[in-house]
Amino acid sequence: MNPYSIETLEQLIIDIKEHGRSVQVVFKCPHSDFTVSSRASVGRDRSFGNQLKKNTERSILNMIQRELTKVLRDVLGNNAFGRMGSDIARRTMYNASSQVLNGLSNQEREEAILSAFKQIENKFRWNEEQQTWLAIEVQQRLESTLSPFLVQNNNHPVSHPYDVQILSRMMVEIVMADGEMVQAEREWLVQLLNPEYGTMEQIAQFPSLTKAELNNCSPGSVRTTMLMMAFAMSMCDETLAQEELVALETMANHLQLSTSEKYNAKFWAQTYILEQAIHYIGLSTYGNLKTAREQILQIASRIGLSTEESLNIEAKVKRRQSNL
Repeated sequence: MNPYSIETLEQLIIDIKEHGRSVQVVFKCPHSDFTVSSRASVGRDRSFGNQLKKNTERSILNMIQRELTKVLRDVLGNNAFGRMGSDIARRTMYNASSQVLNGLSNQEREEAILSAFKQIENKFRWNEEQQTWLAIEVQQRLESTLSPFLVQNNNHPVSHPYDVQILSRMMVEIVMADGEMVQAEREWLVQLLNPEYGTMEQIAQFPSLTKAELNNCSPGSVRTTMLMMAFAMSMCDETLAQEELVALETMANHLQLSTSEKYNAKFWAQTYILEQAIHYIGLSTYGNLKTAREQILQIASRIGLSTEESLNIEAKVKRRQSNL
């Protein structure tokens, strides 16, 4: 089933009203009381196909960054999160038997409903097993039962102001590990970092973190969380550069992490990145298992996971999706 079809969204719609050239739609999670309203307008003679084509061109990379940004902004205390945009959508026929809304054709109504959903899509996540959209809180409860990344972050959060400041500097240093910062990286850090702990420009001028600074972070497992977050950020471009690995290894040593703690931080980050990729690959390939598997293995290889590890992560994601 196409997650972005009108037929799929009908499962969420509990009320819809027309206001001239716009519609007001109320969406409700089928497995909770979560309800949200959204409004969208359509102009006359718009090319619906062209609008949707633009959405289909959004990369899996952007989707991975969007999900990781939600986590990191929460960790860093920068919650004025501007949504990066939705991923994919395509047109299907609206076979509803509801009343005709005056002023809008069926195609225009479909466009308006899909547009309304795209505006609040970040509040939902697609569940493949249930073939429906779930409120993000419901889906995250399922994910937290599986993802070691989320479990580690929940159980050992980075909360002390000093630790948050050090983590912010770790992220900037990782991005600059190859000696330069491209525009896309700069724009991402600007929206990611909390200015309370230094803007991207300010942190970029700081000297490199010292062993003493890292060794004065809060003791215990929070240090593993910090390294895990740094690893995840380095991988969200679907690669893990050698310069970044060297910088991460140095940071891990200065945090005085054991071999097993360093391994867990890296592997949990790899797992989370691949989990996000699996989720969006499943949407973008519309159930084509062969194409999806090929893309999953390609991304897994680029972030340092073996075929066996990536297939095991994929299987666990499927088990999570059937756990509701």
